Amino acid sequence: MVVTENNLEERKTLQSYLFKEFEMKDLGPLKFFLGIEVSRSIKDIFLSQRKYNLDLLQETGMSACQPADTPMEEGLKLSVESNQVPVDKGRYQRLVGRLMYLAHTRSDLAYALSVVS
Repeated sequence: MVVTENNLEERKTLQSYLFKEFEMKDLGPLKFFLGIEVSRSIKDIFLSQRKYNLDLLQETGMSACQPADTPMEEGLKLSVESNQVPVDKGRYQRLVGRLMYLAHTRSDLAYALSVVS
């Protein structure tokens, strides 16, 4: 059975069944879930991680940075230099993980993310 927003009776029946089977409550239309903002129009649903992105920029001290058309040039090879300051491995891994999550709505980050991960 497919339940659509337009069929209120089917929706109420499904909701009643779920309330009996699981401990839950109706919070109304979805607006924000796991760092993803959900907006709806009459025909479409839009997903955005704007707040997640702004929080990530703030945490890394890059909130004043300028956007770039290409996040990383193709074919770039990363290497360790002798005068390079050591990086906190845990913080780096956390940042890469957060960027992986951000790539759910920002597929333009996929190449750069594959290089740094």
